[in-house]
Amino acid sequence: MKRIIALGILSVIVMMSFSACGNANKTNEQIPEGLEHDGEEEMEYIYTADTRITEVINDPVFEEYGRLIFPVNAGYYSGNTLGELQLTWYSNIDPDKTVEITNYMKEHAEAGDTIFYNIYTEDEKKADPDKEDTGLFFFKGNPGEKFAICNAGGGFAYVGAMHDSFPHALELSKQGYNAFALIYRPGARTACEDLCAGSI
Repeated sequence: MKRIIALGILSVIVMMSFSACGNANKTNEQIPEGLEHDGEEEMEYIYTADTRITEVINDPVFEEYGRLIFPVNAGYYSGNTLGELQLTWYSNIDPDKTVEITNYMKEHAEAGDTIFYNIYTEDEKKADPDKEDTGLFFFKGNPGEKFAICNAGGGFAYVGAMHDSFPHALELSKQGYNAFALIYRPGARTACEDLCAGSI
């Protein structure tokens, strides 16, 4: 009986060893530089639900406007990853839509498309630093098609664009319309001023 048990334990150890070796070869395999792909199918990095929000904000492809993708005042959102994102006063946030939107932005920015427009000049921003936190995100439709400007809510305390204007703008662009999502200065008066500036 002891011999059968010993053989059984030995078999398990041998199988685990082979399994570990196989996995080690896969995970530790070094691919020579320049040979990561065969040239026909380029490997692209995409955001997932596990991507950290700060990683999106600081992605170089978004230059200086990456910080405007999420509420400027971080006190109005919580969660560390795209899948965990929660916005103040909103209870039905779809993580899949958050991932889709950020990947849409990344894909178009990497392709050289303009996805963000300033609505104030540098001189205007210097005169009023709050205007630094404004702009228009662009979701491209068909050339010459009608356009819409989507304005997110947030109780005039912050701009909940990721849940309340980006999804609408993205869906409009899928229908062929050109859509803009306004990032404005919270406040009834300033929001209207920014909407006027963004519409010119």
